[in-house]
Amino acid sequence: MRARVIASLALPLTLTGLLAWETTAGTPSPEAIGPADRISFNRDVRPILSNNCFQCHGPDAGHRKAGLRLDERESAVRERNGTAAVVPGKPDASELLRR
Repeated sequence: MRARVIASLALPLTLTGLLAWETTAGTPSPEAIGPADRISFNRDVRPILSNNCFQCHGPDAGHRKAGLRLDERESAVRERNGTAAVVPGKPDASELLRR
């Protein structure tokens, strides 16, 4: 049961962290957010991607699908065939969320 709950939170947490790569205009100032509340890509998001996505979309070119790397921001936000895996600040436009 716990694994199911964690799995259901993986995608929203991943997207939150990926979208946090972009400028955070309109969000509270860093002083207003405590250290425990801040999302850290390396601490909070990278482990989820590593466990669920990097096998097909990580550094191993021999296993990479669709030329998409989710471990590099430039690749994650690059538009391919009219869409991008991650659209910073626009989760509804992100193919990662749709899938």
